[in-house]
Amino acid sequence: MSYERIFGSGPTGLAGTFSLWAAVYLLGEWLGIPPIGMNPTVLMVLLWFFIMDFAVTVIWSLLALPVLERGKKLVISGPYRLMRHPFYAAFIWSGTGVAAVWLQSWLLIFSVIPIHFFWVWHIRNEELFLLEQFGVEYKTYMEATGQFFPILRRDKSK
Repeated sequence: MSYERIFGSGPTGLAGTFSLWAAVYLLGEWLGIPPIGMNPTVLMVLLWFFIMDFAVTVIWSLLALPVLERGKKLVISGPYRLMRHPFYAAFIWSGTGVAAVWLQSWLLIFSVIPIHFFWVWHIRNEELFLLEQFGVEYKTYMEATGQFFPILRRDKSK
């Protein structure tokens, strides 16, 4: 079992994500950007929404693609029928939401954009590995699904 097959871009990508969150939060503090001034109940509801979305997506991803199956067969069911990297997407979208609401940081909300592009860049080798491993099947899957967000189409025949 190779590290790449088991973990992909996950550990280094998560380290980069946590580093970006910390840097953006500290930048906001340094610049004196005021905290999110929202009703505490609304903030709590948002926080729980992001936490639940994060937990469901991570657990569903891990159940759909167990460690021993990684890199052996192409899983396109469960959350993987919607997007290619739901585990990473949970950190990009919901993880950033949790961090932004928890720390009440406006700047963290907007950090989702550079974090998304960081992940697009960061998983290039993982996608190449999967193309080598699964060939045309993965290429077809790439065309049918988004990396971190479902492709929304009106015409399902495409």
